[in-house]
Amino acid sequence: MAQDVANFRDAYQSVLSHMEPVREYMSNSIMAFRPKETEKAKAATASQRTSQLAGRAKRAQLQSGISRTFVVPNVGMPIDPITAWDHSLRDVEAMPPQQVVNTCDLIIGALEEKAERADATDRTLVGKLAAMAALPARVRSIVVEDHPGLGKVGFATGVVAQIVVTVVGGLILAGATAGVAALWKNAVQSSPAPTSSPTVAPSTATPGSPPVSTTPAPTSK
Repeated sequence: MAQDVANFRDAYQSVLSHMEPVREYMSNSIMAFRPKETEKAKAATASQRTSQLAGRAKRAQLQSGISRTFVVPNVGMPIDPITAWDHSLRDVEAMPPQQVVNTCDLIIGALEEKAERADATDRTLVGKLAAMAALPARVRSIVVEDHPGLGKVGFATGVVAQIVVTVVGGLILAGATAGVAALWKNAVQSSPAPTSSPTVAPSTATPGSPPVSTTPAPTSK
C-alpha cells in the first residue's frame, strides 16, 4: 500500500520536471505550470502514468485513514490531492504542488506505522488467528477487483478459510479443556482418603436378665 503511494508521488514529481511555471505579469508569482516547449511528449507520457497510479494511491489513502482536501477559492468546491492531482498544475494558489507531495508522504508514514503495528500483532497466536479470519475479505476484494469473473472463487476461498479458523480454534479450546481436566483428575487421585474413627455402640440391657456389674468381686483371704 505505501509503495503504491510512493509510486504515484514519484510519477507526479516526474510530471513537474517536464513543466515550467506560468507567472502573473504584475506580481511575478507562479500561477500555474505548463509543459516545456521541448518536452511536451515526455510531459504527456508522465501525466498518463500518474493518472494510472492515482487509482491505487487513492485506495491506499483510504486504508491509511488520512483524509485531506483543498478548497478552490471563490467556489468552495473540495478537491482531492490524489485523484485531482492535475488541478495543482492549473491552480497553484488553490493546491500547491508541494502540498500534493507532502500529502503523499503523510499517507506513506501512516501506512508504514500501521504495517508495523500489524506485524507486531501477527506474531502472537491471537494475531495469527485474526489474520486468518480477515483473509477471506482480502481475497474476495482482490479477486473481484482484478478478475470480476472469479468472484465465486473468492467467496469459496473465504468460506474455507473461515471453516479452518473455526476448526483450529475449536481444537485449541478442546486441548486446553482436556489438559485442565487431566490435572484435576490427578490431583483428586493423589489426595489421601479420609480415615474414619471407630464408633462404640451403646450397651443395651436385655429384658429379664440381671444387670451386669462392673464392680470387681471381692477376693477371699
